Amino acid sequence: MATYVITDLHGQYKIFSELLKKANFSKSDKLYMLGDAIDRGPDGIRILKTVMESHNMHFLLGNHELMMLEVVSSDGSVTPNIDEFQSREALNWLFNNGGDRTYHKYRLLKKIERKKLLKWLNSRPLSTKVEINGTTYILTHSAFDKDNIDVPYKEMNYEKAYYIAWYSPFRSDIYKSIDDYAACSPWMFIIGHVPAYYLGENRGERPLSSYREKNVIDIDGGCAEPDARGAKGGILLRLDDMKEFTLSFAEM
Repeated sequence: MATYVITDLHGQYKIFSELLKKANFSKSDKLYMLGDAIDRGPDGIRILKTVMESHNMHFLLGNHELMMLEVVSSDGSVTPNIDEFQSREALNWLFNNGGDRTYHKYRLLKKIERKKLLKWLNSRPLSTKVEINGTTYILTHSAFDKDNIDVPYKEMNYEKAYYIAWYSPFRSDIYKSIDDYAACSPWMFIIGHVPAYYLGENRGERPLSSYREKNVIDIDGGCAEPDARGAKGGILLRLDDMKEFTLSFAEM
């Protein structure tokens, strides 16, 4: 049995499914998805449903799922016209963050399916702790709070959830110091939220691979921004031996 981690697929279901094949992912393995399955790409709802319906896949919320949950109606009702949304939160999600593509697919679900999906998303945590071969890994979309590991979103304070999903050691505008992560050593942190492509000395020219600084490993492959030269795509990390499986947009 092996344990895998992936994040920030942003609707790229084909990359997701092909990476699982590439790693020979089986029913005896486990997968943790660190949020941002939705928005920008075409099949975010399909990714969510796949994880929800799989006994060996676990989902952690990212900032894009938080945006969705803040905008869609909690009773599962929908509108065929997204122009009816006028709140700042709705406009930000739908038109600034690619949520329109997610909402279109969400709207096509039956109401009972939408309610089931919302109930499941609200039951998901934003971070979790796993032990692999004597190493403790904190899996989270971006930031962390020791008091909110493995706490379902529905039981959390929204401001704390926002902090965990948005703040990053690799963003200057919403910054969480990497020293906060280092202070928790020997824990290892696996995160996403900021594409590894933009990090490190050769930022903007990196091959498709993770980025490591201190005890933080960023496995966001950049699925939110397709490219043709092969530097962006999906990264699937196997925690048992730290082997990375990658698939770029150029390979599809």
